[in-house]
Amino acid sequence: MFEDNSISLTTGRDVAQIHAATCLLMTQFINGHHTPKLAHLIVQQLGRLLSHPELEHSASSRDMYLQLLEHWQTVTGLLLERKAARQQPAATH
Repeated sequence: MFEDNSISLTTGRDVAQIHAATCLLMTQFINGHHTPKLAHLIVQQLGRLLSHPELEHSASSRDMYLQLLEHWQTVTGLLLERKAARQQPAATH
């Protein structure tokens, strides 16, 4: 029985660590690091959270992370579009 509890605690800590890392990345973004790469890292972290077995039975957590994932996917797409627009040579008439 002790072994089962230690496995559960380890899994819980994994989720907490992924969550904390995701929050740190979001904070960096909010503090001015508006790069597509950082936004993409946030999307990857949210994907890890959504696929974590610990959250299979937590509909409210999954819903929250899914909403965040959708938001950050949109942010990533917009940043990539802006970056591509800046890299295109100006058209001359």
